[in-house]
Amino acid sequence: MTSNNPGPVPASGTQTRRKFLKLSAGAVAGGLVVERTYHYCTESKVKAKIVIVGGGAAGVTMSAYLSKLLRHVDITVIEPSEIHYYQPGYTLIAADVFTPGDIAKPTKDLIPSPVKWLKDSVIELNPDGNSLVTSANGRVAYDFLVLVPGCQMDFNLVEGLSRETLGEGNVHSIYDFKGAALCRDAIKQLAVTKQGRLLFTNTYTKIKCGGAPKKICLLTEDYLRQRKLRQYFDITYLANQNELMKPKVYGDRLLEIFRERAIPIKYKHRLVAVDTAAKKAAFEVLPEPTGNPIALDAPHERLVLDYDFLHVVPPMSAPDFVKNSAVAVPIDKVNQGGWVKVDKETLVHAKFKNIIALGDVAGIPTSKTGAAIRKQAPIAAANLVSLMEGRAPALKYNGYSACPVITQYGKVLMCEFGYDDKLMPTIPFLDPAVEREMWWMLKVHGLKPLYYQGMLKGRV
Repeated sequence: MTSNNPGPVPASGTQTRRKFLKLSAGAVAGGLVVERTYHYCTESKVKAKIVIVGGGAAGVTMSAYLSKLLRHVDITVIEPSEIHYYQPGYTLIAADVFTPGDIAKPTKDLIPSPVKWLKDSVIELNPDGNSLVTSANGRVAYDFLVLVPGCQMDFNLVEGLSRETLGEGNVHSIYDFKGAALCRDAIKQLAVTKQGRLLFTNTYTKIKCGGAPKKICLLTEDYLRQRKLRQYFDITYLANQNELMKPKVYGDRLLEIFRERAIPIKYKHRLVAVDTAAKKAAFEVLPEPTGNPIALDAPHERLVLDYDFLHVVPPMSAPDFVKNSAVAVPIDKVNQGGWVKVDKETLVHAKFKNIIALGDVAGIPTSKTGAAIRKQAPIAAANLVSLMEGRAPALKYNGYSACPVITQYGKVLMCEFGYDDKLMPTIPFLDPAVEREMWWMLKVHGLKPLYYQGMLKGRV
């Protein structure tokens, strides 16, 4: 069940249209669920031991595809968490559209029955020896490795900030399951305080769901505006980058929306410290681009702002056991992510040809979203089977990703794109720069069933 208070309530005259759009969203999602691609029809008789590190969206989806493609299934998923979260729902929890219970399911119910689940954490990779080490079970050998552990959120890289203390000093983040509910409660409290300075930040690393910081900013503004309280709040968006979003068509429209809502944007402002007791946020003001990468330890001007509500995006990176191994892109003063070094099309590791990586941990030039995983997984699974059979991987991922940017309650700007910022709309004849109610219906009513009944079961 979803919340009974999903933001502003539509006027009665719009109910029939909303029902139609809800059905349309379900039809779009249903069409995606039954979407089949031609290259997953032949069952392979090859035998090999496959270890999948990570039981999140990418790990469960890969296990589903591989268990369908292989007659002899010898697959182990290593995942420490007993609960699997539908992470695209975090924003909707903060918006009071979903409840926390709407997006949490037992991990054991999602992993396909032929696949073994090892409830453990990986602490070391030994790709030269085709093995890894877990915290409880020690060494685990493999013939082929699928790396999909997601990314870790480095809250600690912002002074005064930690995941455990979210909520203190009215500091919030929708990148955390519990944090999303705390953020929801804090937004509701704004309607009680009826005044304040609200700051929304981004960060300097690659992040999962790059649209999320903009979504929560615009949703909060809309929440206040619908309650006729907007004039009492000072809202500022502070971006580490020098633009809102790519491709340009989406960035330009979002810029228009921020201007229409009177939300000033401060570009090249990096959050570096938070004083939750004094409610002060410190930012480094980055220099203008010079054509060369900016080292993280370069000196910058410092700006301290008071706040009443602060939403933060933590820096993100590959898990430590990944970035400290030979599979990662080497870390230096510019490249801090430690993402897995794979071919951006085949998703096969650049050096270790029995390793495939996809999802958030993959070092490829596309956004880290569930929509990207939906397109990556069938390609990665088919290419892995090709490698097992001694053939070259033939299928290529085109960089497709999607970010449904919620611009207000009831409207979504559906951003779909591939490598080199190529527009890749699902419905080509619609203007991509227009936010629509149908995309809101898809986001709220269609994408979660698509996730559970389609993607995680290897059907799309």
